[in-house]
Amino acid sequence: MKENNNVNNVNEQIEKEALFGVAPVLGKEKLYGFLDAVLILSGYCIATWSYTQGSYLATLVGFKQLLIGAFAGAILMLAIYQLPVILSVRYGIDIWIWLKAVFGHRGVTVMTVVIILINFPWYAVCADLFASSMGNLAALFGVTLPDFALLALRLLCVAIGTAIAYKGIGAITHTTRILVPLLLALGGLVVIVGFTKVPFDVIWNYKPDVSGYPDSIVPYIISIEANFAFVITLVGGMGEVPRLAKKENAGFWASVIGQGVSGSFFVVVGAVMAIAMQYVTGEMIDDPTLMLAALSVPALALSSLLLVAFANIGTQAVGSYIYGVMLKSSFKRADYRTLIIILALYAGLLCVWGKIVEYFGSFLTISACIYAPLAALLFTDFFFVRKQKLALRSAFGLNGYNAYNYTHGINWIGLLCVAAGVAMSLLVYNPVTGEIHCMPLFRLTPTGFSFLGTGLLYLLLSLVPPVRKYLLADRDEITV
Repeated sequence: MKENNNVNNVNEQIEKEALFGVAPVLGKEKLYGFLDAVLILSGYCIATWSYTQGSYLATLVGFKQLLIGAFAGAILMLAIYQLPVILSVRYGIDIWIWLKAVFGHRGVTVMTVVIILINFPWYAVCADLFASSMGNLAALFGVTLPDFALLALRLLCVAIGTAIAYKGIGAITHTTRILVPLLLALGGLVVIVGFTKVPFDVIWNYKPDVSGYPDSIVPYIISIEANFAFVITLVGGMGEVPRLAKKENAGFWASVIGQGVSGSFFVVVGAVMAIAMQYVTGEMIDDPTLMLAALSVPALALSSLLLVAFANIGTQAVGSYIYGVMLKSSFKRADYRTLIIILALYAGLLCVWGKIVEYFGSFLTISACIYAPLAALLFTDFFFVRKQKLALRSAFGLNGYNAYNYTHGINWIGLLCVAAGVAMSLLVYNPVTGEIHCMPLFRLTPTGFSFLGTGLLYLLLSLVPPVRKYLLADRDEITV
């Protein structure tokens, strides 16, 4: 009987947390101060993909440029496009509720599915790196894991992370309180190992071979683009944790610091270790377990393995929760647990495919092609078009309130601006072939140009009287 009661309590909590994606969170239901929010958001972005990003940047720029670009690029982009999270805190709503005003009820469903398709592959990256770490550690002890075992490890990472998300935000909160401080300590240890096992100036004065580029400015711009793209992919889940924060400042700064500072720190850690590994072994490797094993002792590598494993699993858990709630906002009748299982199946299929890491750079920029215009529309609509005023009844689709129905449920202005933003990015740079189409605009970076161009286009269109009337049919029904 007691066990059944516990199961029922867990199910009730999961349903309550899932409901937060649909109904506004009341002040008394807010859970987080700044520290918990920053720990959860740090746990969201700290994973071994940060090492992959760091080693990727190390192929493009010197360490000093990498250090400045990683922090400055991430924090600049986050500080701008994350500003609308204040609405999530203020009104206790998911960011995707506001986006119903931008895209319409059916339009936001389309965008939700698109975002899931292009962003959830991150968790296949997580799983792949988790399995790679396990395989490399086994190799240190003379055991070579077959391909099917590595696939099983990838799927195990997805399964355990999904199981934690299945239990709701409480389990995630407790996990990140322990995990994130340990990961930060590991990051500090990795930096110490890297700088002590090779001469300091080897890392500090490191410069990659960029002779394959037509101009030395090109790899530098690509590195800034990679930093912009790396953090702007967080826009899809930017409201789910801050809406549970008690104060607007806490929600906003937790987003910027948790993702911009903690995430960038591990990107730099990855670069340090990749440079050190190139100096010691002649090969630039992004696996932290193999790095520590080669530069230190196997016992330290074994200890790091546990944290690396939990980092990937913890990220999988937070990501599954965030995107489960995001889907719940569009598919109200769907069960939260069903949604995260569907997400797990998608990540699992990508794990079976097994080539997502191989196309990491292209995947990163292609994702940003969608995220940059999405972030621009949210920012511009929130501050300049709707001016922080929303018709909540229409946003939640209550009977008789149709301000955001637009054209059969789709705001074509919003969707066309997204398409234009994608075109802007691709007209400047082809992320698959690496071909630059317009060097002057490329200097703004594809993500930066798309963000600025889409925001300006949407703002100018909103000043055209017929379009303004179409967009602002909610002015007579302002709720908040």
